[in-house]
Amino acid sequence: MRILSIFFYSILMLCTKADVPFNKGKVVGKIAIPENVPLLKRGSSQKYCEEEPASARKKQIELENHPNRHVVVSFHPTDFTPELSPTPRAIMNQMEKTFVPKVLPITKGSTVEFLNSDTEVHNIFSMTPRATFNIGRRQPGKSVAQLIEKVGVVDLKCDIHCGMNASILSLDTPYFTKANASGNYEVDGLPDGNYRVQVYHFSLGIVEDNISIKGGGVLTKNLALVKP
Repeated sequence: MRILSIFFYSILMLCTKADVPFNKGKVVGKIAIPENVPLLKRGSSQKYCEEEPASARKKQIELENHPNRHVVVSFHPTDFTPELSPTPRAIMNQMEKTFVPKVLPITKGSTVEFLNSDTEVHNIFSMTPRATFNIGRRQPGKSVAQLIEKVGVVDLKCDIHCGMNASILSLDTPYFTKANASGNYEVDGLPDGNYRVQVYHFSLGIVEDNISIKGGGVLTKNLALVKP
C-alpha cells in the first residue's frame, strides 16, 4: 500500500511539473524613454543634508546609472507559477554619495548586500510598507545584508545625504532584465504561455502590456514610457 501511494504521489508531481511548458522562447525589444527625465530626489530640509560633490569616479557612476539603465523589463506568467530562486550577489553599492545601481532588480526572498564603497558614512533606510528597515550608520568598507520578502518597489534613502535615492524592484518572476544604455533588452528562456509584461522606470513608474509565446523562437516587444 505504501509503495502504491508513493507511485501515485510521483505521478502527481510529474503532472504538476508538466504544467510548465517545455518550449522556451526569447523576447527582444526596445524601451522608448522620454528625453530629460527628471530624477526624483528628497527635499533639502532634512537634517545633515549635503550636496553631491564632483568625483573622479563620476564617469563610472554615470555609466552604471544612465537613465536608460533605470529600466527593468519583467515577464510574469499568467498560465503557471514559476519557481523562484534568490538572486545571487544582489549588491546595492554606495559610491560618491550615490547609490549604484539606481535600480536593483531581484527575486522575492533575495538578500541584498548594502556595501559602502564611499569615503563617507551612510545610513541607508526604507520606509516602504512591509519592507521597512534601517541599517544604521555604516563606516566606509562596511556591508550589511538585508532580506527582502516584499513583492514590488522598495524605496531607499540615506538619512545623512538628502540627494541619495534608489529603489529595489522585488519580483515574483525569474524572467527579467535591465535595459542597456540604448534602451534595448532581451529575455531568454521563457516557456510557452501568456505573460503580463511590466516595464519599471525609477522616475516614470510602471507600464504594462501582454504577450503570448508559442513554439519557442524570438519575438519582438517594443514599449514606450511617458512622463507623468
